[in-house]
Amino acid sequence: MIDNILIGLAAVLIAEGLVYLLAPHALETLLKALSTLSLSARRQMGAMLCLGGCILLALSL
Repeated sequence: MIDNILIGLAAVLIAEGLVYLLAPHALETLLKALSTLSLSARRQMGAMLCLGGCILLALSL
């Protein structure tokens, strides 16, 4: 169980690192665009991403 959690965390860190490594300008543009959204819109987007991740996790089990 712990091994799977560590593998998942490592995969997330690798993906995040690749974004910073390969497309730092695109990330900066994305962050500027996100800052123009309202707080409630950012929360809704976060909730949808969290729900999507939970669904993918449930489907993979």
